[in-house]
Amino acid sequence: MLEQEIAQKKNEISTDGYPMSLGEIISLYRDNELDIHPEFQRFFRWSTLQKTKLIESILLGIPIPSIFVSQREDGVWDVVDGLQRLSTIFEFVGILRDETNTLIPAGVLVGTDYLPSLEGKKWEDHDDLPNSFTSAQRLTFKREKLDVKIVKKESDDTVKFELFQRLNTLGSKLSDQEVRNCLLVMINKPFYEWLRELSTYPPFLESISLPDSLLEQQYNMELALRFIM
Repeated sequence: MLEQEIAQKKNEISTDGYPMSLGEIISLYRDNELDIHPEFQRFFRWSTLQKTKLIESILLGIPIPSIFVSQREDGVWDVVDGLQRLSTIFEFVGILRDETNTLIPAGVLVGTDYLPSLEGKKWEDHDDLPNSFTSAQRLTFKREKLDVKIVKKESDDTVKFELFQRLNTLGSKLSDQEVRNCLLVMINKPFYEWLRELSTYPPFLESISLPDSLLEQQYNMELALRFIM
């Protein structure tokens, strides 16, 4: 029975994977061939130091965990895991856009124990060249590679959602509602937006009187969802 179950489930999952240069990944994002779901930004928040350490790791050649994507019917890659890493890279090079398609200001790094001279460094600022990466540094950065794992469109429709849940709950990275919200964005974005609007209705927020820590974890959306269910 176990062998049969393994064989059956393996047939439902079609995957691929290979290293890609950061320059290639940046081009995919610019050409709208890679969807990082900007709606997720509110669920994934890194500090400036965390972002800097990712850039530092790339510069030093320290291995970065794989990026997981799911191929849609239109060929576009949905990012299933790796949003914050990719967002950090895109923000630093000055191409990251929010859910209204507004360009987010390019990131500025801080000094670290290994590379204290990263303090105040930017990708490219013609008005502040001393604090910008050199042309050689930018080329070297774009030639560094990330490992990309791809769930192909031939896979069962539930695979990417199962993958997302496993990657974002086993390590307790997100609250239960934050995981639900991210899945809702992928499955039914209009419903997610409707639920978010309900959860921020001022009389509702006043009646539940949640502390900021629970609001940051989207607990108001969980309560709204419980009410609807």
